[in-house]
Amino acid sequence: MLKDFYTLKKLLLECNATQQHPKPNLDALLQRIEKDLLVSEFKWQRLAKDKTITENLLQRSIEDLEEQRRLTEEKNTILEQQKREIEIKNLELRYQKQLVEDRSAKLRGNLEKLEQSYQELEQFSYIASHDLKSPLRTIANFAQLLKKRYSGQLDQQADEFINYIVSGANNMSTVISDLLEYSRVGFKEKDFAPTNLNTILELVQFNLADAIHRSEATIVVAELPTIMANKQGMMQVFQNLIGNAIKFRGDRSPVIEISSSQQDGKWSFAVRDNGVGMDEKHQEKAFMPFQRLNNSERPGTGMGLAICKKVIQLHHGTIRYASVPGTGTTFHFSVEDFSAGAAKAAPSEVLLTAAER
Repeated sequence: MLKDFYTLKKLLLECNATQQHPKPNLDALLQRIEKDLLVSEFKWQRLAKDKTITENLLQRSIEDLEEQRRLTEEKNTILEQQKREIEIKNLELRYQKQLVEDRSAKLRGNLEKLEQSYQELEQFSYIASHDLKSPLRTIANFAQLLKKRYSGQLDQQADEFINYIVSGANNMSTVISDLLEYSRVGFKEKDFAPTNLNTILELVQFNLADAIHRSEATIVVAELPTIMANKQGMMQVFQNLIGNAIKFRGDRSPVIEISSSQQDGKWSFAVRDNGVGMDEKHQEKAFMPFQRLNNSERPGTGMGLAICKKVIQLHHGTIRYASVPGTGTTFHFSVEDFSAGAAKAAPSEVLLTAAER
């Protein structure tokens, strides 16, 4: 546009110069027109540049929107996939929940049947043991009567037979008594009460006073804690372990040490003796009913450790032993600390000898 204007301006100025009466203000007029054209040209160039910038911005915005739409579609696709996966997992969880509920109901039913069977078994054991004692007592009484009246009047073999009958009846009576005691071991946590084990040990030593005196046993008892437990059960445990330590003593007078410690929500106890000991390979067998690992000529039925294990398990604990044959045995057992306020064991010890008892 300016090029055409300059060409026209040149022609107009040349024509005006050849005129007889040239116009004096033509040059100024053309300059104003040129100035206006320059301003217009600048404005047109600016508008064109702004248009280009606007078009570029618009194109970029369109591309950004397209990218966002693409990303949104991809995210929606992923979300739909995740939604389907969540629905599938929910279905699986509902199915598993139903399975768990069905199994729980079945387990509850089996548990009720098991508890009923256990109660019936305990009742049967009690009745059977109780009823078996009567005929055994009769056999033992008549065998002793035969021995009293006819001992020495018959031949030696007859006397031996009578002695076998008396001994067998007495042994069977002891077995039945121990079986009856084992069947009675059963209680629930509601039967637990604060139990001072120092008092329990005093009662146990009173019960075993004759055996302790005759064996000249020494019992070293660390100050024991007060725990939530079944009193009768804990008495059975300590009485059986101490009784076994006295029964299976060696040539030396028995020395029995009892200590306790607390760790990780458990009370741990140790009952150590200097007796004949026993092989550690019998860890499982030793705690089974009617199992005797030492000399069968010593009195007993092999029920003591079985009773200990049953009591300890009812206290949510475990029992084991460490032993060197000919040196002694240490029984380690633990029970759950059901009460956070149970008293802690003190470090002092009390030494009780046969003479002091």
